[in-house]
Amino acid sequence: MSGDEVQLSPCVGGLVRTWATDGTDRLWSVPDDAWLRETQGSGRLGRIALTENYFRESAEFADAGLILRPRLPVQVDGDLTMAAQTVELRGPKRASRGTRQDFRELLTRAVRHCVDTYEFLVVGPGAQRPGGPPLCLFAVLADGAGHVAVVEAAPPPAESLLWEPFLEPGAPSATVSAPSNPETVALAPTLMIEAIGGWGLDPWDLALTFGRR
Repeated sequence: MSGDEVQLSPCVGGLVRTWATDGTDRLWSVPDDAWLRETQGSGRLGRIALTENYFRESAEFADAGLILRPRLPVQVDGDLTMAAQTVELRGPKRASRGTRQDFRELLTRAVRHCVDTYEFLVVGPGAQRPGGPPLCLFAVLADGAGHVAVVEAAPPPAESLLWEPFLEPGAPSATVSAPSNPETVALAPTLMIEAIGGWGLDPWDLALTFGRR
């Protein structure tokens, strides 16, 4: 297993799941999770390509845990470096009470990253490739002279009062769109959490897929 590249779930509540290229997965606890929590979703972690346009954050297994390499050089004490970070892994334990807040902070960071870079974000089960339901997508799209922020959920979040005005009978998905501005972008993580909450999955069962059109 050492040296293998793995995909990462959100690190929330002190837990993270890894998926190997052969499809096997494992849940871990992360004793010191602060660095990983604060870095995921920022665009700074190395990624593995699922297709030409779809990417997930990844790491390399080592004896001590995970080796996480930056996508681009980072500045440390005035110098640029590609130095890797090692994160210790242990056997799974009960998630901390900060799970929901950790997940919200991660989605907020990922959404802001996509706004800044014109990438799109797809949240879905980590065991499946992006494209089929369940999924929740965030993107900023050109609309004439401006841009619109879009959140799409499939299947439609039928039990959500927040999504209710945007549900159409018989539609395979539901979409919320509005002019992109700080207020609409700030609402996107809440809409996504409402949709994802109906899937019956824990955050560490999910994966964040980034892409470019």
